[in-house]
Amino acid sequence: MPPSRHILSFAEYATIRHATPYVVNVARGGARLLLFGGRHSSDPADPMFDQIESAFSTLAPAFALHEGTPPYPETDREIAIRRHGEAGLVRHLAARAGVDTASMDIPLADEARLLRREIAPGAALVFLVLRQLASFNRKTARMDFDAYFGEFFDRIAPALELAAIDWPLIETEHRRVLGRPLSARRVTATETDPMYDDLPTQRISRVSNRLRDDYMLDRLIDALARHERVFATVGVTHAVMLEPALLAAVDKRTHHSTHAADVPPRVPRKSPASS
Repeated sequence: MPPSRHILSFAEYATIRHATPYVVNVARGGARLLLFGGRHSSDPADPMFDQIESAFSTLAPAFALHEGTPPYPETDREIAIRRHGEAGLVRHLAARAGVDTASMDIPLADEARLLRREIAPGAALVFLVLRQLASFNRKTARMDFDAYFGEFFDRIAPALELAAIDWPLIETEHRRVLGRPLSARRVTATETDPMYDDLPTQRISRVSNRLRDDYMLDRLIDALARHERVFATVGVTHAVMLEPALLAAVDKRTHHSTHAADVPPRVPRKSPASS
């Protein structure tokens, strides 16, 4: 059975008690991988960022992986976090240590292309834009809105077989898919949270997460084969769901992870009423 068959389903994930952050350590031969599963944040005061930096420094990795499209490597730690969250900090720490980095995530155009095969292009467009809006709105040091989304639209348009993407198109598809107008500046992660089950975009997120988890698993296993010490950051849900698959790919006797039995289990839930 391939390791990917061991990636947890969302039903399985909902029964698990876990802490956040959730740290998974795996080793194979003389190589070690530390997978840091955190919450998505861009607040430099969040203690999670000190935990990431401490774990990175202790491991002294030869290679580092992060979630999402590779951000610009900022020289200032606070700006790196405010603009790019966990990925920004990893890129900052790696540049300071002279360590190479890469994204462990499926390239955005490839994800859009795969989603296009599974769902209608309009629904895929709405999902991808809402997820990106939530990421943009979470930033505490925002970039130029039009330039940021212009680049994003250029990445996904060919994969969705669209000649061009603009806001009138998105607003039309958003109303068709979700039955309400788009308020771009008010979008949060809830609209694409796979642990909710109220919106089509939440259900699409489950499809997306599985595609991404399959890809991430391959990247993690490959990095462990190529480098002596690998540090990786990812959202906590991905870390927990990938853990059994990583166990299937390495010697279990050298594995341990951080658990917290007093954390209540995650269960499928209804989203708060939208305004």
